[in-house]
Order: sequence, then structure tokens, then C-alpha cells
Amino acid sequence: RLGLTMPRHVLSRVFETTLGYPLFALEVGRTLVERGSPALGQDLPVPDTVEELLGKRVSRLPDSVRRLLLGLALGGDLEWSQLTALADPGAVEDALAAGIVVVDGDRARVAHPLLAAAARSHSDPAERRALHLELAGVVAEGERRARHLALGTPYPDEQLARMVAAGAAAAAARGAARDAAELGEHALRLTLPDNGDRVGPMLTLAEYLERVGERQRVTDLLGPELRSLPEGGPRVRAWLLLSEGGAIRSYYDKAPYFDNALSECGSDVSLRAEVLARKALSTAAEGVERLGEAEAWALRALHDAAGAGPEVERLALRALGWSRCLRGRPIDELCERFRAASTAASSVIDSPEPLAGLRFVWRGEVERARAILSAFLSVADERGEGVGYAWLRLNMCELELRTAGWDAAARLLDEWGESDDEQWLLTATYQRCRALLAAGRGDAQLAQQWAAPAFADAQASGYRWQVLEASRALGMAALLAHQPADAVQWLRAVWQHAEHQGVEDPGAFPVAPELVEALVQVGEPGEAATVSARLGELSELHAHPWGLASAKRCDAVVRLSSGKPDDQAAAQMAEAAADFERLGLPFDQARTLLALGRALRRARRWGTARKALQEAVAAFERLGSPGWAAEARSELARVGARRPSPAGELTPAEQRVADLAADGRSNKEIARTLHVTVSTVEAHLSRAYAKLGARSRSQLAGRLSSATSDANRTVC
Repeated sequence: RLGLTMPRHVLSRVFETTLGYPLFALEVGRTLVERGSPALGQDLPVPDTVEELLGKRVSRLPDSVRRLLLGLALGGDLEWSQLTALADPGAVEDALAAGIVVVDGDRARVAHPLLAAAARSHSDPAERRALHLELAGVVAEGERRARHLALGTPYPDEQLARMVAAGAAAAAARGAARDAAELGEHALRLTLPDNGDRVGPMLTLAEYLERVGERQRVTDLLGPELRSLPEGGPRVRAWLLLSEGGAIRSYYDKAPYFDNALSECGSDVSLRAEVLARKALSTAAEGVERLGEAEAWALRALHDAAGAGPEVERLALRALGWSRCLRGRPIDELCERFRAASTAASSVIDSPEPLAGLRFVWRGEVERARAILSAFLSVADERGEGVGYAWLRLNMCELELRTAGWDAAARLLDEWGESDDEQWLLTATYQRCRALLAAGRGDAQLAQQWAAPAFADAQASGYRWQVLEASRALGMAALLAHQPADAVQWLRAVWQHAEHQGVEDPGAFPVAPELVEALVQVGEPGEAATVSARLGELSELHAHPWGLASAKRCDAVVRLSSGKPDDQAAAQMAEAAADFERLGLPFDQARTLLALGRALRRARRWGTARKALQEAVAAFERLGSPGWAAEARSELARVGARRPSPAGELTPAEQRVADLAADGRSNKEIARTLHVTVSTVEAHLSRAYAKLGARSRSQLAGRLSSATSDANRTVC
């Protein structure tokens, strides 16, 4: 209603603060539109309308009750013994009687979060600091106590800084990323500016900020300090953190940061291991290039990580996981090793296990993929790991797009579009997902509208993954729009890049089936056969379920492209459709049925063609792919219930080909115009020549003209 976008963690706080009541939520939303999202550690702003309503109620409370309310507002839920230690029994009884405080079991809380927000806004800083110090003496938990002490202390305090830093580390160890970042900020604030130990808290805070997705804050924090940092480890860490900071606009921007970090390593093997691991990760996951080199860097980093600590080992395992997955290799061993080296502090995105889920998406192992990805998505959401949540939502969207879950994919994209997650994933990533969704539904124009800017943006920023995926969407849109030459251009580029850079998982960028189909349509069966053969080899090598089914489809498309009957090829394509159905890939199944029906129609196998096309129409309609259903119906209409033509009379298909040939079109041009193969054109022309008694195109034109005149006289 308000056109408001916000990070997911802020959205969660709005829900918690308003308890989901729509009118309250809208009031908070209007305030956020006016004042912007709160910074890390800040309260949500209280709307003026709510402030007027609840503020008066708070201001009229007795001082002892108002103070108790503020204590709960600052400290959260308190045990009954903690509450009575904070206030006298009379104030507690008055607060309960007034409905300001409620008791759940042995814990007390403010009756409504907005009441707590109003209490905070009706207090002054000195009062809040004093209460935080009192709360620090009441609560026993280390993290909560450290936070209260930090909030109650306005000036640097070295001893307290170390305590708060320990609290931040404890929060990070249990996966509470935003709590760790907030405490990390306090630890740095409480450290004296001229203290040499300030470098450690500053770099640690930058790591926490990077984990929760506050990338611009990382740049703002480290950028001005970079040249003053000690050489070696501190400066290497800074260069690596800045490589993920807000100043990075492209994949190519990262290269100098890695080079600078390597130059600072000197002979330190441990430092070099971390830099090589990050370089390998960026090269494989973002650049999708030099996968052999990336794997070698990751292996070297993993070998040298023994003396660098578990964090570097985990990073190297993740980098190795990306290069191996793209090369078609399993990563079960890497996942097991990561689990052995990980702690609760390991963020979701650090683990290669979600990557294993993505690999199952590529392979068409749908249920295994869904189980892994959905579980890790929930963990990232619970922990407030913005980067991990955004990346896993992208993977879930990819799963829905592969399995024709168009509505589920649309919901994920709607959530994405209504948040400000562009700071974590490029706009081009969102656009290409929208393009693939439109292509799946069969809207070629909309797919092209989304994919074209995605391609341009990704190309400019050097993020090859998005370039390849946007190209795939453009190729699908062109094929649907009966522009096979354009489809070949887009899809061939993806296929060749994958082949040249060592991408051996055929499902990572699944263009082979559409590329083979487009190549056949433009009269390039030889190249189509080459693509089909490589797809088969890779699929056999890696026992790839999706690839094996697709290889059957592609091989059959090539064999049937001659227009001659081939019962074995037709049976093979039907088998591929059944394989896709078993895998839970209904869109691939429907596309295979359409290709089968089209091939059978060209071979004049009317009955079996009609059956396959009717099944394709029904499948596309079930999936919610009206554009593809219309394409299948168009093919079905060309089958028709045909009656034998009188001797010498051309069939509609022969007439179309003959007319174009008489106009001077070459066989290849006719094939492109009619979206058929060159061999089909040759077969139609041969029959047209025989029926009309023509031996050349010039004779054909004359005979066609004569036949038209005869037909007109007959009508008259």
C-alpha cells in the first residue's frame, strides 16, 4: 500500500512490534517512509499517531510504574525474580493491574511492543543509561549483560570493551549475526581511539557487518583506515573484506583487491591460503571461468589451511565446492569435512551444503534439492543472515523455475521485489529470473523485456553467471517467437562458454535441448548432432539424470530432422518424456512432447503426431504455460483431419513452399521463414515439381500461375 521496501530483518521487526495488526503496521510503515529504516541497533520509530495515543498513557503513569515499564522495554522479557529486583512490589502490582505488564509463566513482558516503544521515546538518554546499568546487575546472561553495560556506558572503557567483544563473539558463535554486529559496534566504540588493539575490533566488526549484508558500512569503516593498518595480516583481512564492500560494482573490480591482498601476504602461507580461496570462489561462482585453475587454487588453499585455522579451511571447502559442482563432480566428501570443521558461528552461506542442494537442482533430483534448500533457507531467516537468505531464496526460485512451479517462483520474486535485497544480489539476477518465469509461461515478449536489460547490466558488471542465464532466457524467448536464428546466437554463446571454461554439469546452464532444436530449425543438423553427442557424453560421465533424459530428446530431434520415418527415434523421444515425468520435471516433459509431435507431423505420421501434440497441449495448460499451449495447438492444427488431395493438387504445406520458391527464395530461406528443416523444404519441393510437371523455379512460377487461373475459372 505504501510502496515501501525494506530489508527482511526490518520487516520482521515491524511484524514483532505491531503483532501483525494491519493498522499499526501501516502507521509504522508511514513513519519508515518519512524517516528511513533504522540503523543497526536502533529502535523502530514510533508513529506520531501511536505516540499521541500511547505516549499520553505512558506519561500519566506513576513514576515507579513508568520506570518499571521502561526497564522491561529496554531489557526485554524478565524472570519474575529479576523484575522484583528491578522495582518494588507495589509498582509491580500497579503495572499488572493497569494492564501495562503481563506475566507468561515465570516471565514478565510489556503488554504490547508499541507500548514499550512509547516508553523508550518518553525517556531521556541519562535515564536509559542508568536503567541499562541496573539491568546489567539483574540479568545473568553474558551477552545481555554485556549489551546493557555497553548501552549504559557512554565513554571508552578498555575492560568493558573486551567483555563486550566476548559477548559479540558468543553471539556470532550461536549464529546471531545481527546481535554480533551490534555488540561489535559497541566494542569498537568503547575502545580508545589511540589504542593499538583497536585494529582487531575494527576488522572483527567489518566481518560481522559483511555477514549481515551491511556492505556499504564495511567500506565506510575500513576504507579510510586501510593505509594506516599494519602490514601483513590486518591489511590482508581489510583488502579481502573490502572486496565484498559497497564500493564493488563488478566482478572485475575484485581482481585488484585480491592482487593487493596477495602482495601483502609475503611468505605467510596461511594468509595466502585465505586469499587463494577467495579468489577461487569469485572466479568460479561469479566469473564462471578458468574452472581448472580455480579448483587448483582452492586445493592449494585447502592444503595450506592446516595452519590457518578452521575459518580458512571452511572457505577453501566452499570454493572447491563451487568449482567441482560446475565441473560435474559430487561434493559429499567436502560437506562432511565442512561439518567436522564448522561451529554454530559458521554462516549458512559459508557451507558447501546449500551448494549441494543447488547441484541437485541442476541434476533434476528435485526432492533432495528441495529438502536441503528449504532447510537452509529457514536457518538463514532465523539467524538474520541477509546474504545467505537472499542467495538461498534465489536457489529456491531456480528450483521452482526448473520444476514449473510458476506461482511459487512468482511469490519468491514478489517478496524479492518488495525488499531492498539488491544490495546482496544484482538487479540483473532478479530480472533474469523474471525473464525465465515469463519464458516458462510462454510469454516471449515479456521474457525478452526482462532479459535484455539483465544481459546488458550483467555484461557491464562482468557477472558472467547472470550473462549466461540472461542469454538462456533470450534464447528461449526467440525460439518461442519463431526466431530460431536468434535463438541459436544466444544459446550457442552459453554452450560454447561452458565448454571452453570447463563447465561439465550440463544442467548448470541447461541450454542443450533448446539449442539442438534451434539448430535443426535453421538447417544445421551437423552442429546439432555435435551438441547432442557432447551432452550425452557429459551425462554418461556424471550419471546425470536430467542430462541423460535430455540427451535422448536431443538425439531423437536430430534423427527425426530429416523428415523420414524413424520409429526408434520417436520411441526414444517418448521415453525421454516419461523420464522427465518420473523426475518431476513437467515442463521438460511437455516440451519433449511438443518436439515429438512436431517431428511426427513433419514425417506425416498424423495419428501419433496428433496424440503427442494433444498431450503437450494438456500438459502446458496444466502448468499454466498458455504461450506454449498455443504453440502446441498451432502445431496440432497443422495436422488436422486431412483428406487425400486430388491428383496433381498441392497440399497446403507444398503450396506454401512452392509459392516461396517461385518468389526466388532459397531452400534455407524458406526453411527459416516456415520454421522447418531444409530437408523438409526439399521434400515438399520435390513433390510439388512432380505434381506440377516443373523442372526449375522459373517453370514452377509459371505452373503455379496457371494453376491459380484454372482454379479461378472453375470457381466462376
